[in-house]
Amino acid sequence: MIINVPIGVIGIVASFVVNMMVYYRIKHRIAIEIPSIKYLSNLLRCCKGMRKIKALESQPVMDEIRRNYKALKSLKRKMPASASMAGDLADSFLEYANIMFLSDIRNYNNFMKTIKKRSEEFHALYRAFGEIDMSICISSFRLSLPDYVLPEFALEGELEFTDVYHPLIPSPVANTGVVKNNSIITGSNASGKSTFIKALVINGILAQTINTCAATAFKTRFSLVVTSMVMRDDLTAGESYFIVEIKSLKRILDLVNEYPCTCFIDEILRGTNTVERIAASAAVLDFLSGKDVLCIAASHDIELTRILAGKYDNYHFREQVTDDGIVFDYKLKNGPSTTRNAIKLLCFMGFEGSVIDRAEELAEEYA
Repeated sequence: MIINVPIGVIGIVASFVVNMMVYYRIKHRIAIEIPSIKYLSNLLRCCKGMRKIKALESQPVMDEIRRNYKALKSLKRKMPASASMAGDLADSFLEYANIMFLSDIRNYNNFMKTIKKRSEEFHALYRAFGEIDMSICISSFRLSLPDYVLPEFALEGELEFTDVYHPLIPSPVANTGVVKNNSIITGSNASGKSTFIKALVINGILAQTINTCAATAFKTRFSLVVTSMVMRDDLTAGESYFIVEIKSLKRILDLVNEYPCTCFIDEILRGTNTVERIAASAAVLDFLSGKDVLCIAASHDIELTRILAGKYDNYHFREQVTDDGIVFDYKLKNGPSTTRNAIKLLCFMGFEGSVIDRAEELAEEYA
């Protein structure tokens, strides 16, 4: 422009056109990464603020944050610019300035060079903040529970629990017990078998992940928690309920050959006829009894308690029948179930008397 104005103007226009082509081509490619860069910018600002909190000075994670923040704080000067919030005119001016000087792209390139150079510190900082986030989440979860406890871990496959409950149920009924051997839980409909098993499952997972259990005492061992529960048929895959169920059981049988497991099976093989259900269920449970696994299975089939006597302990849930209906206490009891309530539930739900009478006749005939 100083030497020759026309040539200078042509040069500026040509530069703007070329830079515009480069800008929009590269901006489209890096746009997906901009939110992550902005997140890191917020993270660095958070680091700066946290260093001023005296209550955190003695925490080991703060040494990690201080050290890595010092290595990465230069990134704040290399962040790609954000659009102005002052209005359309200011946004447009910022966009044209970026096109003319490629400032966003140059900042992005410098930013990525620093990230690659400081990759170790970058990931260490994320891990440190991940620990803080997880600590806050665990503390919040613990405060939301009526009771919680830090679990104990045993070397043997066993479960010992005091006042264990499902953390997602309002006003839950807690249970206390010791399960040292493979066990079958029987009981009538709606008595609490499935909910109890789910409570053990979720607390077994919580114990091994966030060191927190919804109980006043909980003892388990480190093991793979495997389940076959809440099966559904899959119409899109063309799989019936029974096919889905046996695939779930096959997955468990494969896993117990490789890992120590704590296994939970709810209503084992209920998707097939009575004779084959009992035979196949007994065979599967017998197979599991020879593996490094603590298996807890729920079933309506009382026959399993006799077939597997000596290999499986027995527990049950029970109901009380009153003039007003059926009352459940949802408390775990020793031994196999000795009651049935399916026909009684039909009666209390208002089924026709002839249906109830016929059901009772058939029950006595095939008992």
